[in-house]
Amino acid sequence: MKKVVFIVILLILIVGIIAGIIYFNSNENDNVENDNILSQENIENYTANNSTNVNDIQDSQSEGEEVEMKNARIKLIVNGNEIFIRLDDNVASREFLEMLPLTLTFEDYNNTEKITTLPSELSTEGLPSGYTPKVGDFAYYAPWGNISVFYKDFRYSNSLYKLGTIESGTEILGNINEDFEVTIEKVD
Repeated sequence: MKKVVFIVILLILIVGIIAGIIYFNSNENDNVENDNILSQENIENYTANNSTNVNDIQDSQSEGEEVEMKNARIKLIVNGNEIFIRLDDNVASREFLEMLPLTLTFEDYNNTEKITTLPSELSTEGLPSGYTPKVGDFAYYAPWGNISVFYKDFRYSNSLYKLGTIESGTEILGNINEDFEVTIEKVD
């Protein structure tokens, strides 16, 4: 008789557990469906008020960011000459690109690079702590908040971050001895 009572109690426990699992899962699915309906209502309200499809906005932002840095190029216009630079894909380069167009005054520094101070700092999050610049490097020196265009090689420098590389026109910079104005623009 004890075995029968034990088996009955065990069966009741098993049925109770199964019923609890079914109940929990059905409530969870209801909540997910309610969340989806709420999200859909928010999207419909947003699009009705803004005459824009949210999916179109998200698609254009994703595509724009990807294309923008994949082949991002800028040009420096110096005394009527153009210097083309291909930007690296990093957070500092993306932020710099967002600042453009800019007109800045450059000066020579250490007979090695031309520098200018940016209107605001760039983020260097996730970048190496420094690097060794080469001729043609376009870089950001965080402590001073300036960009540098190297026309000669230089030693390893902490807090120096590479933004890109000159494709053509490096020689133009080495031949300028006084301060000069540069217009920096995106290249389409």
